[in-house]
Amino acid sequence: PLALSLLSGKSIIIEDIRPNEDNLGVTDYQIKLLKLINDLTNGTKTKLNETGTCLVFHPGFISGGEVDLDCGVERSLGYYLEFLVCLAAFSKQKFNITLKGVTHGFKDPNVDTVKHVTMSYCKKLGLHSAEVTIKKRGFPPLGGGEVVFTSNTLKLIKPFQWLDPGKIKRIRGVSSCARMSPATNPRIIDKCRGILNSFIPDVYIYNEHLKGANSGLSSGCSLSLYTESTTGVVLSVDQTAQSQTLPEDLATTTTHSLLDTIYEGGCVDALHQPLVLLFMALTQNHVSQVRTGLLTPYSISWLRNIKTFFGVVFKIKRDRAGDQSAGNRKGMNSTMLLSCVGVGFQNMNRSMT
Repeated sequence: PLALSLLSGKSIIIEDIRPNEDNLGVTDYQIKLLKLINDLTNGTKTKLNETGTCLVFHPGFISGGEVDLDCGVERSLGYYLEFLVCLAAFSKQKFNITLKGVTHGFKDPNVDTVKHVTMSYCKKLGLHSAEVTIKKRGFPPLGGGEVVFTSNTLKLIKPFQWLDPGKIKRIRGVSSCARMSPATNPRIIDKCRGILNSFIPDVYIYNEHLKGANSGLSSGCSLSLYTESTTGVVLSVDQTAQSQTLPEDLATTTTHSLLDTIYEGGCVDALHQPLVLLFMALTQNHVSQVRTGLLTPYSISWLRNIKTFFGVVFKIKRDRAGDQSAGNRKGMNSTMLLSCVGVGFQNMNRSMT
């Protein structure tokens, strides 16, 4: 809701923040997010009550510029990057954000997925210079990673139609490990290729074995996989190994998750549904359409928030698995066709120089 509040200019009050938990109220990583918002905006006012269970948020305007933030180790950098991507297009100045902390977490997308997949979505939506540069990698629990996010701004967003997922033509990925045996990545890659080559020959997974200053403060390994289709659709999954997880087990579970994502169908994977739905709502006053797999609970909640802040209502149509349409091919699950008329949002923060 904070991102939608900043874009719409509407103040919000969030009550009952973890009232029944031992650590009640806002957490450390949420406070760091509020600090990031304060650094990126002018005129934003936030007020917390004594227990931290009630937040009053009055948004300012998004100024952008250069920001350097230590995000701690409670959440990975993907949590903050997801938030920044929603705001980057509507800033006064270009974003140049340096984030330090955990680059590969368990709850959020890792930085490889953001770099290769989220940035490809951004480029399709008009952010042609959006880029994530990985300076250092940092695995939990101690982190030590560092990334730089840069992006251009937009005056307005053009409507788009993403309806045909096409056919998978290649699979790419990144297997990264730090402070572990050099044999870890080859074991992960061999297991992945053993499964994926049964379906498609064009599979290439990059081997990133880090040591020294660029490897962070903790050992760990992670795998990010993404597909590219004949129509430019990109679908992705990633996973970071828990302690005592074998490389082969990490490869197997991540690869099966990728196959499940492909089976779900659509032109947007579950991770990027909220980003695409937000940009659909903010386009010019024309119809935008997108085909997705089944909507996640978070995406459904996101649609309700978009209606609250912008008054945009989506039309949702479900195509059954037996329907042999261009976007719902045989062998895929049922897909969802979402359409809406944008509010004609314009970036009033953008510098005129």
